Amino acid sequence: MPNLFEYKGAFFDPLLTTKEMLDIMPDYVIRDDDVVIVTYLKAGTNWTIEIVNKLLMAAGRIEPHENDIPWYLEAEVPGFGKPTHVILADQPSPRIIHTHLPRYLAPKMMSSPTGKVKVIVVMRNPKDTAVSLYHFLAKVGPLQDASFFPSWDLCAQDFLDGKTLGGDFYDHALGWWQMRDDPRFLFLKYEDMNKDLNSAVRKIMTFLDVSLDDVTLSSIVESCTFDSLKAVWTESRIVAKPILARKGMVGDWKNTFTAAQSKAYDAKYRERLEGTGLQFDFE
Repeated sequence: MPNLFEYKGAFFDPLLTTKEMLDIMPDYVIRDDDVVIVTYLKAGTNWTIEIVNKLLMAAGRIEPHENDIPWYLEAEVPGFGKPTHVILADQPSPRIIHTHLPRYLAPKMMSSPTGKVKVIVVMRNPKDTAVSLYHFLAKVGPLQDASFFPSWDLCAQDFLDGKTLGGDFYDHALGWWQMRDDPRFLFLKYEDMNKDLNSAVRKIMTFLDVSLDDVTLSSIVESCTFDSLKAVWTESRIVAKPILARKGMVGDWKNTFTAAQSKAYDAKYRERLEGTGLQFDFE
């Protein structure tokens, strides 16, 4: 895969992540009152961040802030001047931390917590994830004077082979899925959030031990719809954030996949997920 480097089986963008950052991740300190959001790339990360941020602000647990929350833990985003993990170390509690790391590379206090930390894991079906990732990287590549994927066909094959940015989709999903019975974890599906955002926000609210009246909650739900967030993100100072939102659909993969690609993805899906209890909706 062009422009990426491999680290213990996963793949990273050298313009955002370094080996030195990844080396320190296992021992990175997660505070007891942190809220951690875990996703594979393009699986609802920023959507979930917005929901959590608004719930905690409405509950008075965090102060309103003017600046964007830096991108994922294992990165140094242009414009912030230092790596996210350093910025977060200076932030007051409670912090909202998000990561795309597979469980085996994540901080131990996050991957196998013993305290009161809360971890929200959001997953999305692999076909829509692959299409969304392709379109995102096609747009963000020129911003970095780089091209991650010269074609959809290459992107689709690399994703299927687990050689795309972030590493293997199924290694990521199944690694975190091991924690499904831990009460510190909440697992959500992008597809369910898309179908019933109100229920998803209520689940997150309950998980975070937040209590809000119906009027406040309804306002948060409305502000976190796809159209609302897309309008807000166009004003972000993070260079890639204005291109985060594309369609926000479930089943958009049908407009991109060939019959052969769909068949290959279905075979991989059955191979990796059969008997695991983890399933996805594709439309």
